[in-house]
Amino acid sequence: MEVGYGLIWTPLWALCYGLGVLLLSITTVIFYRLFLHPLARIPGPRLAAISNIWHAYHARNGHMFDLGRRLHQEYGEVVRVGPNELWFNNTEAFDKIYSSTKGFEKSDFYLATSLNWPKIDAFLRPLFADSLDLLSERDMKRYRLQRRLIGRVYQTANVIKFEAAVDEVIKQVIARLEALDGAEIDLKEWMHIIAVECLGASVLSWSPGLLKAGTDWGSSAHSYLGWRRKSVMGLFPTLTKLTLRSNLFEWIFRDLWDLKYTAPPGFRTFFPDVAKRISRRIKSALKPNPPKDNRADLLADLIQLHQDKPDFTENYLRKMAMTNFGAGHETMASTLTSIFTMIGSHEDVQRRVRQEVRSAMDASSYAGTLQLQYLRAAAREAMRLHPVLSMSLPRRVPDSGAHINGCFIPGGTTVGCNPVALHRNADIVTGPDPEAYDPDRWLGGESAETRLMERYSLNWGGGPRTCPGKNLAEMVVYKVVSALFERFDVEVVVPQKVGQPSYFLSMMTGVKARFLSAAPQATGKGGL
Repeated sequence: MEVGYGLIWTPLWALCYGLGVLLLSITTVIFYRLFLHPLARIPGPRLAAISNIWHAYHARNGHMFDLGRRLHQEYGEVVRVGPNELWFNNTEAFDKIYSSTKGFEKSDFYLATSLNWPKIDAFLRPLFADSLDLLSERDMKRYRLQRRLIGRVYQTANVIKFEAAVDEVIKQVIARLEALDGAEIDLKEWMHIIAVECLGASVLSWSPGLLKAGTDWGSSAHSYLGWRRKSVMGLFPTLTKLTLRSNLFEWIFRDLWDLKYTAPPGFRTFFPDVAKRISRRIKSALKPNPPKDNRADLLADLIQLHQDKPDFTENYLRKMAMTNFGAGHETMASTLTSIFTMIGSHEDVQRRVRQEVRSAMDASSYAGTLQLQYLRAAAREAMRLHPVLSMSLPRRVPDSGAHINGCFIPGGTTVGCNPVALHRNADIVTGPDPEAYDPDRWLGGESAETRLMERYSLNWGGGPRTCPGKNLAEMVVYKVVSALFERFDVEVVVPQKVGQPSYFLSMMTGVKARFLSAAPQATGKGGL
């Protein structure tokens, strides 16, 4: 077919024309993002400015723990990590981004972490149901209501009544570790076992059987790989919305990024058992004439909350009961792994921790652990250097835009602080070397220096979106750490960083440990 000027329209000509238009379009987008985009003046890797593919590559390959601090060391306090995303590393940015009053809402990244994926309309707008999803909820009015409703249940004054249940788990842990007689174990797996058992005892008055079996049946490793998928998908919110509309897009996305993972032999997860037990308990408790149930656990408190406050709906009740496990099992396991790894790999620190714990009049109760100043300092220092999260906690700049670090940031830009980098900021961290593991930096009591480090910590989330289960988690963590260092000397072998992948969630993987029964020490105090 002749199209003018003597040219004949052929399939080959059409293909060349189409490729030319595509190449011109791509070149135009690249040029705009590099030189004309409102964020073009912000330093950062050139490839990151062009496409989120650069960021996703590092997320897919587990580079997130080192990426943030490396970028800030190279480019400064503000770095462009995507065409429309900035990471900040200072207190001014933290105060604005994670303020409860500045209007910075969670970004579309959290579509990938949603417990209940929203419906997506024809214009790719997410339509969220009225559910309880504390990590991914973006309606701040709804979120504040949910936090107010559950507040009393997760206060320290309430969660300490679960101490006896945690003590029983710790006794069994000690017996199990003593039976191993110093055999080498995978530290992450065993910290995951302890975390799940403590949650089972506190929430459901139940044991999932992991401790008895001496394995978590691959559930921690399998779940951790799930964060690789979420970390990549979160960086492509439009594609994530398409995957929610059609499984075809999900398959394409998963295959394109090689995000498939196969469950290991013998794999078993505890979640189906948890869901069944929660469902049975709630169904029974909400009958017109419910049978008597004397279990005084966290689920009983949530059921009572539902009965006392109709705004805490049955749907909220079921979701919150499951959230204790969904949000708690990996975060507690990650925290415990970091603490035992860092203390266990620094003999001078471990010696001081042992001396403090073994000479204390009360090292077993939670109230007693609050007096173990050096142990708590060692734990906080481990959490500072190895936070549970290693990607930015992303927020969306309000439509009106915002001034941060003297720069105007357009509305709709994704911004955040990277925990690994922020926790090593010399303007925040007291002491000579922010990269060093030094518990002494936390021994200032309630000094201005320690308050500063605590204020700008992202261990439990940012600003008003901190984890509601923090008090329960801290009780479990400090009781477990105190009890095990009272009974054991811990030896650890830490692999090279290259063998420790980290995603949005970060865990120290591949660490091997031996728990060696310590020689009896006369202290004149009671034990567990």
